[in-house]
Amino acid sequence: MKITKIALTTATLFAAVAGSAQAAVVDATITADNHYSLYSSAGNVFSYHGGNELGAAGSVGAYNWSEPEVYSFNAGEYLYIAAWSDDAVAQGVLANIWVDGSPLHSGNAAWQVYKTDINRGDGDAHPAAIEVDGHVTFADSNNLWETPFVGAANGISPWGTVPGINGDANWMWYNTPNDIDPLQGGSGAGEMLIFRTSVPAPGAAALAGLAALAGFRRRR
Repeated sequence: MKITKIALTTATLFAAVAGSAQAAVVDATITADNHYSLYSSAGNVFSYHGGNELGAAGSVGAYNWSEPEVYSFNAGEYLYIAAWSDDAVAQGVLANIWVDGSPLHSGNAAWQVYKTDINRGDGDAHPAAIEVDGHVTFADSNNLWETPFVGAANGISPWGTVPGINGDANWMWYNTPNDIDPLQGGSGAGEMLIFRTSVPAPGAAALAGLAALAGFRRRR
């Protein structure tokens, strides 16, 4: 009876962790100069989670990048940030992103970027999830994902310190050839850009721990 109870308890724990591992919890604080919108995908389904102001001014703060937006949602396999500038002064994406408590901030080596060559500017609506799906599918099919340019951390000129985003996040943008700092000087190269990163499978560590526990109990 004791062996049966242990087996049932272990199976129940596996089932509980596996059930909770269907979607990772994403907590994000994001800004961009000038514009961005946030998405995730689970299988072939893309979801839109929001973005910053469509105009140059901020609803809070002087500019649309002055105050970041905050999100919390369940995600599938990938996160995406669509971003575009007004082609003047500076441009970049800055984000604190945690997936089940683990950091995937902007500038992390896990991020990739695809330049769509679709021109967007101030006042343009955030792209619909189906549009982002199309760009991602095209980039996947043609092996067009690249490594972004990663600049310095929150606090650099011309933005200063954006509140609510810690120093572990770095500004990032498209790595324009022959441009030593694609963050500075107005640039519309390849915009709109789509950044993506994969979402770590939730519950993997817990499942591994349960497997070890089950093996230990069987040996006893």
